[in-house]
Amino acid sequence: MKLTSFGPTLKPPVRPGLLTTLAALALTLAAVATSLAPVASASPTPAGSVAAAGNDISWPQCPKGGGGYGLPGPQTSAKFVVIGLTDGGSFRANPCLRGQVAAARGRHLWTAGYAISTYPTRAELARYGGTGSLAARLARVGRAEARFNVATLRRVGLRVPTVWVDIEPRTKAPWSADRANNNAVIDGVLAGYKAAGVRAGVYSYAKAWTSITGSRVMPATPTWVPVGHKGRAAAAARCQVASFSGSKPWLVQWTDGRRDYNLTCPGITGIAATGSPLTPLLNVRLALGSRGRAVAALQARLGGLKADGAFGSRTKVKVVALQRVRRLRANGVVTSAVWRALGAGPRYTPVKDSQMRRLFAST
Repeated sequence: MKLTSFGPTLKPPVRPGLLTTLAALALTLAAVATSLAPVASASPTPAGSVAAAGNDISWPQCPKGGGGYGLPGPQTSAKFVVIGLTDGGSFRANPCLRGQVAAARGRHLWTAGYAISTYPTRAELARYGGTGSLAARLARVGRAEARFNVATLRRVGLRVPTVWVDIEPRTKAPWSADRANNNAVIDGVLAGYKAAGVRAGVYSYAKAWTSITGSRVMPATPTWVPVGHKGRAAAAARCQVASFSGSKPWLVQWTDGRRDYNLTCPGITGIAATGSPLTPLLNVRLALGSRGRAVAALQARLGGLKADGAFGSRTKVKVVALQRVRRLRANGVVTSAVWRALGAGPRYTPVKDSQMRRLFAST
């Protein structure tokens, strides 16, 4: 899939000066909800859906000399990123994954992962396959591929609801001519993710899917479909056509040879919620004794408090209650996690039947 990871050249967007932002904040606080209860649905439900746009990245965006080609990372307009966990084959991690995850978090991009799966080599079959029939051994290797990628995610501290399994022809690790054997590997991969509590989707295209699986139909499995160099309009139109495995696509992709571009399909899409008055405060740390407009904004959002800008014991009690509800460390200290729990940061207002949170982790 992927000629395209974000490397060290990616920089977070420039933020306005804090004083200017806080002055603007004071004018918008009246519009902020004053009760904690509606936090999860603070933004109004939009009348229609607009496709969310993002990029996918992997080892090619690693710097030259560091395992990649130094290709550009996500656009500044990207709302999400799908990060490759592997470097082109199974049991081999993307060498700059940790930095790419950190960059995604720095921009608060919605994040998912993808991983290339391959037919096992003789050494991999011997190491992971165990004993029994060939089909059983191949399935065990597939499960091991999934476990390797889940362990990679945990190693970099990223928890995502969905990992996309990239099923394509490989030159260095070709799939078998026996499609039943190939499907045994794929079944193992899907089972491995399911056992780890992670949803698995599939990235492929019709010619590759037919050649590897024999046109296998999997209507319940999410699919991500590329259209090559045909552009955004062709990708958007592809959302309306059944994918290689028989289901409507969840994501579509096109490329210009340097970047891969992606859109969410109808039913998956949300609308980016911009202009939250709390977003400029994501990196502002507050605790007992803090004073100022940031404290007043916090108090207004928590509700049930006088927004006097003085962080006292009653404010701390409210913060601790929120932290417990959101399963955060209940110490009364306001960090970026607390601001996000209150609605700060880019997020998507879900439209009816939106699956955004089933695909991406909010960072």
